[in-house]
Amino acid sequence: MSITSIIRPIVCVIVCFAIHEGMSAEPIRLTLDESDQVVSKEDVVPVPYNQAIQPRPYRPYSLSLTADGEPAPWRGVRQASAEAPPSPPPKFESDVQVRPPEGAKIVEPTTNGPLRIFRIRDETIKNPAAAKGTSPLEEQPLPAEPASSLDVKEVESEPAPRSRYSESPVIVVSPTSPMPEQSDLQVKSNPPANPAATPETAPGPVAGFNLRNTASALSVWQISPKKTTIAEIDAQWGQPIQERRIDDQRRVRVYENRGEFAKVEIGLDGDQVISLYMIPANPIPRNLLIERLQLTDVTPAEVHDNTGRLMGVIYPERGVLLPMESTTKSDQIDRIIIQAPSAEAFVIRARDRSPLDLRDRLADYQLAIAQEPHNADAWYEMSLILHRLGREKEAFDAAREATSGIGSLPEHRLHRSLLSATQGNLASAIQSTKEIAEDTGVPAHVQAKAQCQWGSLLQMAGPVKNQEAVQHHVRAIELASPLVNDTNQQTRRDAKRVLVDAHMALAIDIAAGDWERKPEVVNQWLQRARVYIDDLVTNENATGQLRMNWLTCSLMAHSFYNAPFDPTESVDLILGQYRELVQKSNDPFFHRALEWETGQALSQAVFIEHAREKYDAALELADQAQTFLKGGMVGREVTIADHLLLGNLYFRAGAICAVQKQNHANAVQWYEMAVRHVTDPSMPNIMLDRRGESLVSMGVSYWSTGDRPRGVALTEQGKSFIETAIAQDPTLEAKLIVPLDNLAEMYREMGNAQKSAEYTASSKRIQQSISTGQVSR
Repeated sequence: MSITSIIRPIVCVIVCFAIHEGMSAEPIRLTLDESDQVVSKEDVVPVPYNQAIQPRPYRPYSLSLTADGEPAPWRGVRQASAEAPPSPPPKFESDVQVRPPEGAKIVEPTTNGPLRIFRIRDETIKNPAAAKGTSPLEEQPLPAEPASSLDVKEVESEPAPRSRYSESPVIVVSPTSPMPEQSDLQVKSNPPANPAATPETAPGPVAGFNLRNTASALSVWQISPKKTTIAEIDAQWGQPIQERRIDDQRRVRVYENRGEFAKVEIGLDGDQVISLYMIPANPIPRNLLIERLQLTDVTPAEVHDNTGRLMGVIYPERGVLLPMESTTKSDQIDRIIIQAPSAEAFVIRARDRSPLDLRDRLADYQLAIAQEPHNADAWYEMSLILHRLGREKEAFDAAREATSGIGSLPEHRLHRSLLSATQGNLASAIQSTKEIAEDTGVPAHVQAKAQCQWGSLLQMAGPVKNQEAVQHHVRAIELASPLVNDTNQQTRRDAKRVLVDAHMALAIDIAAGDWERKPEVVNQWLQRARVYIDDLVTNENATGQLRMNWLTCSLMAHSFYNAPFDPTESVDLILGQYRELVQKSNDPFFHRALEWETGQALSQAVFIEHAREKYDAALELADQAQTFLKGGMVGREVTIADHLLLGNLYFRAGAICAVQKQNHANAVQWYEMAVRHVTDPSMPNIMLDRRGESLVSMGVSYWSTGDRPRGVALTEQGKSFIETAIAQDPTLEAKLIVPLDNLAEMYREMGNAQKSAEYTASSKRIQQSISTGQVSR
C-alpha cells in the first residue's frame, strides 16, 4: 500500500494547502460614484489576479487536531525557519540491489499426508499419531469447522483451534456458498451395467494416455469432497492399505492402484470426505485433466510460497490444486489435490490477478466473503479497492469488518485509521497509528509503514507539525531500508513501497515547510523515490501506476514554492502514462480510478502554470483536468479533500477568466462548478475565511453578468463564512472590509439605501478599529 494509492485524500488536502493563495486573492470590488454610475470604463474593475504563490508559515486548509469548534493552534508559527532539511545519504543507488537471490535453496518438507501444499514453507510438524514405520512429519489435524488457511505455518502438537487462522499446514474446507455444480465429481449410486464401460461422468480414454480400470465401479473421478461418504467408498473399495488417525474425528485413508492412480489419500472428517490427494501412475496431461474436472470455464491462479516461488495452480470454484515445479511448469501433472471451495482460494486468485483488474479482484474478494463472512484478508483487500474507487463509506465499513475479522492484522488497523482521517477524525487516526508504530511486537516493515502514515497524518495537521512529520518519515526509511533484500517476497515488496511513500512524503514535507535549499533537497528526495519505483516496476511486478504517482507528487511539490519549473514535460509524461495504462486493461473500474488520478495530476500543473502567469496554458490544462475528473467522479463519493481540490481548481480557472481575460460569462461557468465544492456542508470549520473570500469574488462575476440576486447571495454567504472564521480568530477581522464594501455598493445600486449605509458604516468601523485607514481600491 502506498501513499499515492491509499493516502490519496491526504495528498489532495496537501495540494490545497500549497495552493491556498489562489483562493485568497483579494476579491474583485465594485466601484460606483454618487450617481450610481460605474467609475471605470469597464463594467467591473477587478483587482489584478497575478500574485505569485508565496511560501507562508501556515497553511489555512489544515485540518485541526483540536476538538470541534476550537481554533487551530498553528497560526503564526514558524516551525523550522532557516534550518537545513534532511537530505538522502550519498550513493543511495547501492541500496537497491534487491533482486531475490537466484538459485536460493529452500529445504523441502516431507509429508506422509495428502493435504500439504508442498514446499510452501520449510517448517516440520511432529505427528505423534503417525503409524509405526511412517514419517513422523504429518499434516495438522483438519478442522471440522469451515475454512482454513492455504498457508503452511508452524503449530503445536496439540489440536489447533477450529478457525481458518489456526496454524494449519493444510488446505481446509470452507463451507460452499451457491456455486456451479461439480457434476464431474458427483458419486453415482448405481454403477453402470458393464463395469468395464466408462462411467457417464468420466471422459473416455485419450490417445497417448493409458486409462486403467483395475478398480471397482466407483471411479476416483466421482469422489466429491463434502458429498461423498466413507460408507460409499467402503462399499466399493473395501479397506485401505493404511489409515492414519489425526484425532477423534479426522483421519487419512491410503489406497493404491485405483484406476489410473497409483495412490489415493482420502482425508475424512467423521464419515465425510473432505479432501483428496491423488498420485497418478503416469503423469496426466494438463489439458486432459482440465477437461476431466470441467475446469475450462474456471480462471486459475498461481500459488506461490513466501519467497515468490511457484508451487502450483489452483482453481477456486472447484477446489482443485495442481502442484507443479516452479522451474519447469510442465504440462504433465503428477499430483492432484481436491477440496471444497474455500475463501483462501479466492483470495489467492484475487491477489494473483493484475493490479489493473479492479472489478475482477473485487468479485473474487466478494466470493471469498461468501465462503467465510469474517475473512479479515478479504475485507481488507476489498476496502483498499473501494477506497481507490472513491466509495468511502463502503471502504470504511469493509475496513471495520477487517479489523474485527478472523486473522486481523496491524496493517488492517492502519488502513482503518487512514480512512478515519479522511473522514475528519484526524486526532483518533494519529493516536491509533502511533500505537502501531511504537509496538515493538509488530514486524519491522509494518512499523515502517505506520511511521510513514504517522508522518503523513501529522502533515495534514498543518505546518506546526511539519518538522515532526519529517522525523517520522525519516524513521520510516530507517526501518524499511534493511528489508529491501529480504527473502520473504511480501516483506521485501512492502518495505520498498514504504520507501517510495516516505521519500515522496519527505519531498512534500520540505516543499511545504520553512526550510533552506528547498528546490535542491526536494529534487534529491524525488529522484531517490524514482530509483525505488523503477526497481519495483522492473523486479517486483509493480505497474506503471507508480510512475504516474511520482509525476503527481513532483508537480505537487513544485506548487508549494516559487521556483523556475516548467510542468509541460511532466504533463506529457502523465498523459502518456495514462494512455499506456488504459491500453493494458479493459476494466471500467480501473479506468474510472485512473481518470480521477490523472485529473488530480493535471490539477497540480494548473496551479503551477497559474503561479508562472501562463494563463492560457493554465486554462487549457484546467479544461483537460476537468474532463478527466468528471469521468472519474462516476460512482465516487466526494471527500473533504476532494471538495477542497475541486473547489480550488474551478475557482482558479474562473478567476483567470474574470481577471486576466475580463470574461465574466466564462468565469461564471467555472464558478458554477466551484460553488458546490466551496460551500459543501461537510467542511463547516475548514478554511472558512479563504472560502469566504472566494465566494465574494464569485459574486462579482455573477453580478457583472446580470444575475444580481445570485451575486448578492454569494457575497452575503462569503461574508458569513468570514464572520464565522473571525469568531475563532479575531485577527482576521480585516477580511470583512471587502465584502462589506461590495455589499454596500450592490444594495445602493438595487435601491436599498438603508442596507447600503449599514454596510458602509460597518466597513468604516472595522477600518478604524484596526487602524489601517481606507483600503486601496
